[in-house]
Amino acid sequence: MADSPRYSIITTCKGRWHHLSESLPQLLAQPDSEVIVVDYACPDRTAERVAESHPEARVVRVRGVEGFNASRARNCGATEALGETLIFVDADVIISDRFVALVDATLGEGAYAKPHEPEVVLDNSYQGTCVVHRRHFDLVGGYDEVLTNYGGEDLELYERLAAARVESVFLDPAAFVRVIDHDHQDRGRYFDMSAERGFLIGKVYRVAKDAMVRLNGQFDIDPDLRQQLYDEVARLVGNMERMERKELSLEIKFPDDKTRGLHETWEFLRTVTVQVKLR
Repeated sequence: MADSPRYSIITTCKGRWHHLSESLPQLLAQPDSEVIVVDYACPDRTAERVAESHPEARVVRVRGVEGFNASRARNCGATEALGETLIFVDADVIISDRFVALVDATLGEGAYAKPHEPEVVLDNSYQGTCVVHRRHFDLVGGYDEVLTNYGGEDLELYERLAAARVESVFLDPAAFVRVIDHDHQDRGRYFDMSAERGFLIGKVYRVAKDAMVRLNGQFDIDPDLRQQLYDEVARLVGNMERMERKELSLEIKFPDDKTRGLHETWEFLRTVTVQVKLR
């Protein structure tokens, strides 16, 4: 590990030691970088195994939690990071020896980097990979820990970075070697709903939240308000499924906290409406 690393490479593990043991050596091979492994109450003794086999990696332990919250795990790693630029890589992704060199050639001071979006949805992909400067990550409030399961937490982060006018650039495909193949059951062991349902809830939540961010000009909305929004979306999706409907409508009111000038004695609310229909 570099004494004062430019890059902090953060990966998380919950029941994925069989992947991490294969991907970790490539993470540790990157120059001018530190590697942080977040052991998210992993049943595989990940912290001990990393300490034994790769003591140069730093381990962050999150204890006593059920399930897996990727956003919280990544944020825990980011909190401990020393680098000025954060690289988030999933445990099942094997990166190239040239990953950091290719990032250096791609990433500008005012940008973040992500993989190209695939033309077709793939079961195993690089899409959770993100390279973002610490100042931009902190500006928008990091990953949204309200989003759980397959909620699209990476896409939601990109939406807030876009709202903050941080440019996006694509990582060179040569930065990746491969994704370790695994099935839906392996991926979803620590989630409490199907990928399809989790992503639908996450998508509706993300659309509503993005509108709130852009209307109010605040990137990090109050956590209680975000949780209320997510819970309401989950309730509406559940009702839609139980009643076998093909559409839902969400309406949420939230306070307008912008300066009100001569109207300080008045309370202003904004309303966001999201409608979803099955094609």
